Amino acid sequence: MAVNTSTMLRLVLILVLQCLLTNGQGPGPGPGSSSRPALRDTMQSRAVDTRLNFTVLEGQPTGTYIGSIPTKPGFTYRFNEVPKEFVLNGSTGELHTAKILDREALSTDKFDLVILSSQPTYPIELRIVVLDLNDNAPRFPEPSILVTFSENANAGTRVILDTATDGDAGENDITTNYRIVDGNEEGKFKLEVITNPSGETPYLHLETIEKLDMETRDSYQLNISAQDGGTPPHFGFLLVNVSILDVNDNSPTFDYGEYNVTLSESVPPGTSVLQVRASDADSDENARITYYLAETETQFSIDPETGVITTVERLKCHRNCPDASQCAKSCVFTVNARDHGSPHQDGRTYVTVNLQDANDHNPVVSFTYFPANAEFATVDENAKNASTVAVVSVIDADEGFNGETTVEIAGGNEMNHFRLESKPNYDLVQVNGVLDREKISKYNVTIVATDMGSPPRSSTSFLIIYVNDINDHAPVFEKSEYSAVLSELVPVGTYVAGITANDEDTGVNSNVYYAITSGNNNRWFDIDIESGLITTKALLNREEQDSVDLKISARDGGPNPKRAYTHLKITILDANDEKPTFAESLIQVSLSESAAPHTLVAQVSAIDRDQGTNGSVSYIFSEDVELKYPGLFYLDSSSGRVTTRSKLDREAMPQYDITVEARDRGIPPLSSTATVRLSVLDVNDNSPEFYPQQYFVAVAEDNPIGSSLVQVSATDKDDGENAEIIYELTSGPDNDNTFAIHPQTGVLTLSGRLSRIRKAKYRLTVAAKDKGDRKAAKDAVIEILIEGIQSEFLEFESDLYAFEVSEDTGQSDTFVSKEVGSVSVKYIGLGEIAYTIVAGDPDKVFSIDEKSGVIKTSKHLDSEERSFYSLKAVATTADVYGHTIINITVNDINDNPPKFPTRQAHASVKENWPVGHQVFLAEAYDPDLGKNSDVTYTLTANPRNYFSISKKSGMIYLNKPVKFGHVGTLRLEVTATDDGVPPLSSRHIVMVTVEDVNDHTPIFEHGSYETSLFESIPVNDRFFALTASDEDSGINGFVSYNITSGNDDQKFGIFPDGYLYIRSALDRENKDYYALTIVAQDHGEPSRSATVLVVIHILDENDNAPVFTNKTFDFYLAENAPPDTYVGRLTATDQDKGRNAELTFAIATNQQQFLVDPKSGFLKTLNYFDREKLVQVTGQDYITMEAIVVDNGISKLRDKAKVNIFITDVNDNSPKFSRKSYKAEVFEGASVGTPIVRLAANDADQGLNGDIIYTLVDGNEEGRFQIDGVTGQVALSRQLDRETTPLYLLTVAASDLGSPESLTATTTLSVHVLDENDNKPVFTHKELEISVSETTEVNTVLVQFKASDADVGVNQEVSFMIGGGNIQEVFRIDTRTGTLYLEKPIDYEQRSTYRLNITAADGGSPRLTSTIEFIVRVLDYNDNAPTFPNTTIVRQIQEGIPYKTTIVTISAHDPDSGLNGKITYAIKNQDPPGRHFEIEKDTGVIFTIRDIDREFNDTFMLTVVASDQAEPVSSRLSAEKLVTVVVEDINDNAPVFVSMNAGLLPENSRKDQKIMQILANDIDANTNGLVTYEIVGGSAMDVFYLDRVTGSLRLRKDIPSPELFYRVTVRSTDEAVQSQRKSSDAYLTILGMSSHEGPRFTQSFYTGSVIENSAIGTSVATIESHLETRSPDEINYFVVNVTSDDGRLMERLFDVQQKGVLATAVALDREDGPDVYLVTVAAAVTKSSTPRVSLTQV
Repeated sequence: MAVNTSTMLRLVLILVLQCLLTNGQGPGPGPGSSSRPALRDTMQSRAVDTRLNFTVLEGQPTGTYIGSIPTKPGFTYRFNEVPKEFVLNGSTGELHTAKILDREALSTDKFDLVILSSQPTYPIELRIVVLDLNDNAPRFPEPSILVTFSENANAGTRVILDTATDGDAGENDITTNYRIVDGNEEGKFKLEVITNPSGETPYLHLETIEKLDMETRDSYQLNISAQDGGTPPHFGFLLVNVSILDVNDNSPTFDYGEYNVTLSESVPPGTSVLQVRASDADSDENARITYYLAETETQFSIDPETGVITTVERLKCHRNCPDASQCAKSCVFTVNARDHGSPHQDGRTYVTVNLQDANDHNPVVSFTYFPANAEFATVDENAKNASTVAVVSVIDADEGFNGETTVEIAGGNEMNHFRLESKPNYDLVQVNGVLDREKISKYNVTIVATDMGSPPRSSTSFLIIYVNDINDHAPVFEKSEYSAVLSELVPVGTYVAGITANDEDTGVNSNVYYAITSGNNNRWFDIDIESGLITTKALLNREEQDSVDLKISARDGGPNPKRAYTHLKITILDANDEKPTFAESLIQVSLSESAAPHTLVAQVSAIDRDQGTNGSVSYIFSEDVELKYPGLFYLDSSSGRVTTRSKLDREAMPQYDITVEARDRGIPPLSSTATVRLSVLDVNDNSPEFYPQQYFVAVAEDNPIGSSLVQVSATDKDDGENAEIIYELTSGPDNDNTFAIHPQTGVLTLSGRLSRIRKAKYRLTVAAKDKGDRKAAKDAVIEILIEGIQSEFLEFESDLYAFEVSEDTGQSDTFVSKEVGSVSVKYIGLGEIAYTIVAGDPDKVFSIDEKSGVIKTSKHLDSEERSFYSLKAVATTADVYGHTIINITVNDINDNPPKFPTRQAHASVKENWPVGHQVFLAEAYDPDLGKNSDVTYTLTANPRNYFSISKKSGMIYLNKPVKFGHVGTLRLEVTATDDGVPPLSSRHIVMVTVEDVNDHTPIFEHGSYETSLFESIPVNDRFFALTASDEDSGINGFVSYNITSGNDDQKFGIFPDGYLYIRSALDRENKDYYALTIVAQDHGEPSRSATVLVVIHILDENDNAPVFTNKTFDFYLAENAPPDTYVGRLTATDQDKGRNAELTFAIATNQQQFLVDPKSGFLKTLNYFDREKLVQVTGQDYITMEAIVVDNGISKLRDKAKVNIFITDVNDNSPKFSRKSYKAEVFEGASVGTPIVRLAANDADQGLNGDIIYTLVDGNEEGRFQIDGVTGQVALSRQLDRETTPLYLLTVAASDLGSPESLTATTTLSVHVLDENDNKPVFTHKELEISVSETTEVNTVLVQFKASDADVGVNQEVSFMIGGGNIQEVFRIDTRTGTLYLEKPIDYEQRSTYRLNITAADGGSPRLTSTIEFIVRVLDYNDNAPTFPNTTIVRQIQEGIPYKTTIVTISAHDPDSGLNGKITYAIKNQDPPGRHFEIEKDTGVIFTIRDIDREFNDTFMLTVVASDQAEPVSSRLSAEKLVTVVVEDINDNAPVFVSMNAGLLPENSRKDQKIMQILANDIDANTNGLVTYEIVGGSAMDVFYLDRVTGSLRLRKDIPSPELFYRVTVRSTDEAVQSQRKSSDAYLTILGMSSHEGPRFTQSFYTGSVIENSAIGTSVATIESHLETRSPDEINYFVVNVTSDDGRLMERLFDVQQKGVLATAVALDREDGPDVYLVTVAAAVTKSSTPRVSLTQV
């Protein structure tokens, strides 16, 4: 027994120590198999993904330390895909280089790697950046290049150079620091670096600094350096060979800069002038010279080859010096010499041809008048002797004596009133006597100028002199004062007066201009400045000014104008056009509501500015005042005083709008209105009133102090401070300071503790007063019930009552109460019940019997005022209360008649309205309901039955037509009757005014009018009155007049009253007939009008002198014509009529050569004329005479004209060319219109006989040339082509235009066509595309191009070049032979197609080129294996995802083409094995094909192979890529209990003592595998408690003597999201222990064995025990502890059956756990008064 007790105590001690050791440990990762430890140091979770960045410098030795990744204890690490550049220490996490790194040799300087941990696997993303060392120098694509500049390139000309590249990066990369280090000693070049906007490589330009000269230096060799940014820097060099191209930069130079020669001005066309010579420093074509003149030079021509200049026509030159008398006439022109270079260069010289004079010009006479812009001479009639009238200037283009002239007066000065005063360069016409404008107002003086040549030449001119009037008279008015009377209503434009003043002067001195100088302050009147007509300009207003005194001025038009003045006095008559006007339209006043009756409210005042009765004002209220405020106000009609008739009540109406009308006594009267807005001021005449007046509230007795219980409310009908209410609790037995009320808000709050035991109910009274100390007549009562646990409430029979009651009739003054209904509570025996209405009836219309609950009316009911009430009623006893809702509907009775808005209304009817037209809506409102409010309308007064009314709508319609004038105002009476029983009605007066409509058109008395006037009728004379009548009234009958047509020149006007007048002076000669269309238009809307025709005939007066049709007549007479030959006809016109227009012609000049017919004006010869003789004698080929014409008026008027008779030539000379033949050269590329040569011929005849027309008569069959028929200029008309025709022989004819037969001469012109580079090379090579394998060797000949050029010489020489597409200079071409070579290796993967622009250029200048696109296609060779991106592919997926879920798409690239580049994918290997994934071979899409279970494995390594499809199969290439799939956990496993399901409770155990450790494992990860614990059942929940996190089961209290057993159900729950959590339960048995003897085991220690991986339940050992007096069936066995042989606690790996058989609880794995276990088994007696337990070990 002692042994057993000792053993038991030892085992208990072991168990206690084990509990202490395991305290605080939680669940760990893993499924809890037998081979894993039962407890772990950390919970199962997967670390958060980590991203790291490291750098390493290139060139470092192998094994260089890079950095360390963060590690966790117990984990090892590996590269997901092992790189060859780096190594990882799997234990320490250190990273080192695996070899020396060269950044430039790497495919990328960034390595994106993934490191995986051991299980549970978590990834670490890692980026290693290889940093650059400056170990590369800049490098140009080529070591040397050739560039060219033209020598004429401007400074700043650029060529682009290839920039250098540098394999380094960052600061070590190439910079923009480029320099010319050698070869630029002359400073001709510089480098410009321009930033590329795209951010890529900048542009490098070689730029010229100054002009280049090939003749000075034709080449340069520049050494250019490129520097990188490293330290120290590295350099690269480029040798640039610069070649300077020659251009045609030397222009031809003449032997002399200027040539001078002298010729007679009379030399014939074709005369040789001189020969010029020029030379060109260039050579060949650049030095060959052609001479030409400007196209504008028409007098000379030049031989293009010899430079010989000849005249083309008779020369006309000018003096070209400041002092024309000091130099001869000269022609200066430019001769150009052009070389044949490209582009052409020109040289020039100047040729001056000085002319010797010949007397071949007539003197030219000109006059200078005063002022200078005058068209004729004038002289004042009071001018003194020797006053200058005009200046006579004579110009003779000849020189010497031929140009010297004399001047004389040859006619028109018979009275010797003028003389000539000779001056060195001009002559003065001066006054030579006394002038009198009234006797002679105009002189026509004949001036003759004669030169001193031999024979002399002369010319005649006529000087017209007008004698000016002197302004010595002022205007004179016909009256010294004028008067007029006007109504203030006359329309604008009304005639006021016609003012006339006369001036005895003439011309501008007699012109009179009128103006209003004063009195027109309001700008009512206007005066015509020229006619003096005064009319109204604006509407008049007598009230503003009743008389106007206008001061009128008349001013003449003289240079010092004279003025006269008169007065026009205008009286304006009054009309009733002003309505009374209030000073304010809104008058705001205020009055206290306590004011006594007859108190003054306001005094209104309106002013009418009319006179007499039109301005007398009276006042009345508008109709709505008495309707809205009956009997409340009084208005004095004379003074405008508004007073009260009774006392006001602000509470009934706080504001009144009183409309007052002011009306004058005019006919018709005019009126206006103003509003008096009366605001009633408040007095404190109302006390506060509570509503509700009673309040009931139930309050919990534990309500905190300060709680709001209820809010009482009182209102005051006053305003402002008078309505501000103060609340207070009145004293009483229940006011024990337990409650307080807010004085402003009325909120009752708790201020003391409540106790239902102390007091169950409170009754408080609340008083209210305003700030004027007026108190509420009744205080508010608040009954407060203190709620308790057993509080009861009264319950009504219904929660909602509904009653109906009829309204009271409004006709009765007595009130009779009516019963509405009753309410009651369910009786519960709580004592006497009292009923009260507490809300919904502020006007106290209803009352309730306090005892019976019967509801009655206490005031008149009016459904129109309120038709529905919702009352709240309360029932109370001594301790309890209840409430209900009572809804009362007030039923309508017919107690209201229909009501119209006004007593009387006004409407209007237009006389043209059709029958049925709407007139007025008479609308009445009946406040009753239903049929009581349905209104029917009738007309009870309807004069002559003009109207009808709609019974339902009240719309009044026109029943028959009405006419204005026959009917004025009609009085209708409308009766509105409701459908109630009995029916009620009311009446309404409608005053209908018939309005005039503009339905009559103005009518003239006659259909047309006709009158006649002398053209001399004065302006402003009124000469004809028109009248049109209109039967309409008002503006519809007011007619105004207007001239609408026939008055385009505004000769006539018409006044508003229809009177026609002369608006401007008439002139019959301008127009003798007027047909005016007059419109008479009324002012209706729309207006109506009538038209009439007024014909006015203008009678003639002799006021126009005859006028020759020309001031100068030029007639032509052929020489040798016989006497009596008709020469011409003199013609004149006279605008007068009849005898005033009868004309007589005569020759005033004394001569015997011509005769004129006095009536017809025919001019005939008296003898023969010889033109050549006439020119020889007079120096001119014409004869000048003076002709006159006189009319036959009473006062005869006349005119003069000059007659020139020209003797015309006869054609007796043929043209002559200046040369027998001509030669010319022209480039074939010359543009159409290019001048080639000018031919010159001369004809001695004059006019058409001497005018020459040039034509091409032969050799121009293709039409390539044209000749100007007038100038003889030959030019291109079509493009030339030397290759087709190099020479043209043309025959040119010169023909005069003489008659009767034209004369002609011919010459030949040879045109040599010069070659130009106008043909581009033409490719003869037909092959435009070739294919080349990418394995082709360098320098292989690919193709040879051929081209031809149709030009000659250097223009025909062809060279070849690659103009574009030669990327990276892969190809080169032999410029001479056109052979294309492979210059550099080609790679299909870099570029599969080259599109080369092959250019063939000739040797011309400028060169012409042809370009073809030549395609080189690179044939692919399978030399590239597929490649994957270098980034590591890691994808995270959730376990349990559906089949065929896409995981990732991987893509490899193969730059080869066709099958060589077509890629297929396959999964070569999966680690761990199992074929969980598949890949689509064409797309690279990886997807699942089996269940993914993280608990199976959390990481899959897939080796994917990408293979191309090259043929044969043996040539295929492939690449592999590792794809890592990390499986993320989902909560698919519930926790599994692994701790013991039995424990021991020793005697005398203390509170909080740990009894056993509960442990459950969840094989999920992270929070899904984190487990919490709780007790959820059992009989001992009050004995134990369980730590939620640690699983430690402890005592809630001291247990000195345990019971036999304690049953506890515990639950373990994972910490997944709430919706996904899983849990499991375990049932624990806690064995009570005591000092009493327990069962005895048959052995002190048991042993057993089991084979690993045996099935669960395999027997290990059998335990036996017994206790005297106890049956074996009363002993139960429990496993209470499992440890390893070294003492480590283990999970519950074994179970014991009731028969004592110890068996396995899991499948054991020897390799995964210890091979010896120590199992503690307890044997307990199940039926005993005290615990009996023994322990043993197996």
